[in-house]
Amino acid sequence: MIELRQLRYLVSLARERHFARAAEACGVAQPTLSAGLRHLEEDLGVMVVERGNRFKGLTPEGERVLAWAQRILADCDALEQEL
Repeated sequence: MIELRQLRYLVSLARERHFARAAEACGVAQPTLSAGLRHLEEDLGVMVVERGNRFKGLTPEGERVLAWAQRILADCDALEQEL
């Protein structure tokens, strides 16, 4: 099951383009962010992050997941604002 936390990690990584900075922006340790992204990949059954010694970018599937994640998180924010 996909968790909002995992989607937040992905959006942060796409924005920061660096694992440690993305983790800091999310208020978690870098291993926690990396593990959350791996769980997201396992849940979806696709790789979303191109990994190496450093962040290389998102896979094509990752770009699609990112677009959905941004919409989903924006909807969640809108719901909170409305309530």
